[in-house]
Amino acid sequence: MVFKSFDILRKAGFDNINIDLMFAVPGQTPATWRRTLTEALALGSEHLSCYEVIYEEDTPLFAQLQAGEFDVDEDLACAMYDELLEFAADHGFQQYEIANFARHFAGAPAEVPDHACRHNINYWRGGSFYGLGPSATGYVRGGRTKNWSNTILYCDQIEKDQQAIESREELAPLARAGETAAFGLRMNVGWPFNQFQQTTGFDLHDEWADEMSQLVDLGWGCIELDRFRLSKQGLRFADAAAQVFLRPDPGETGIVATEGNRSARFQLTEGQRNYLSFNSISPAQSGAGA
Repeated sequence: MVFKSFDILRKAGFDNINIDLMFAVPGQTPATWRRTLTEALALGSEHLSCYEVIYEEDTPLFAQLQAGEFDVDEDLACAMYDELLEFAADHGFQQYEIANFARHFAGAPAEVPDHACRHNINYWRGGSFYGLGPSATGYVRGGRTKNWSNTILYCDQIEKDQQAIESREELAPLARAGETAAFGLRMNVGWPFNQFQQTTGFDLHDEWADEMSQLVDLGWGCIELDRFRLSKQGLRFADAAAQVFLRPDPGETGIVATEGNRSARFQLTEGQRNYLSFNSISPAQSGAGA
C-alpha cells in the first residue's frame, strides 16, 4: 500500500514527499528495521522522519507493556537510531533535527537543507501556530492553548460558536524565551546567539551561562563562537538537556537522565512537561508525528 501510494503521488506531480517511520516497535528486530530502511529509502523521497515508539496510557500497547507481554529495550532502540543515522547519510539525507532528515540539492550541505520541513522549523524556532481540532495545541504570541480532547464536547462548542479551548496559559517573556531555547536545541545547528536574541529579546550568555556550562561539562553541549548547540551525545538526551532552560517552579518532580556514571537532575513544571512532549523525540525518550 505504501509503495502504491508513493507511486500515485509521483505520477500526480508531487516532487516533495515525506516518509514517516517508527522504530523500537515491539517485535521489531535489527534485521526488520534494516529492511524497512532499505525499502523506504529506495523510494527516493525528499524528506524522512523517524520516531521511536512510545506507549501512551489507555492504549492496547500500553496495556500489553504493563502486563509484561514485552519489554522495552533501550539499548536496541539506540542501536536502531544509530543505524538510521548511517542509512540516511548513505542515501543523501542530511539530518537537521533529532528525528528529521532532508535532501539538499544546492551544492554543499546547508544549516537547513532544501527540503526541510518548514512548519516544524517554525515550532523549533518559537514561531506561532494555531491548534485546530480536538486535543490540538496552539502557541500564539507567548500564549499556549489546548483544545478539548473529547470530540463530542469539542464539536458542541464549535457549533455554539464558542472557542473549544480547554486550557490557556500566558507565558512571561523570560519563560517564553526559555522554552524557545529548549525547543530550538532539537536542531543540529543549535541556536546562533544573534538569532536567539533577535527572536526572544534575551541573550543566552546573560540568562543561561551556567546551564550551558553544565551541559558542556556533561558532554552534551558545545559552546561555539557564534552559537550554542547540543553535541551528538546531547541530542540523544535532548529532552533532558532542554529542561535546564525552562526555569521551573520550586517543588516540582525532578527527572534524572543518566549517561554512563554521570547523571544530571532537571526539574520542570507540568505545563512545561506537556510542552516538551509535543513533537518531541530522541532515543529512549518520547515522540510525536511530524
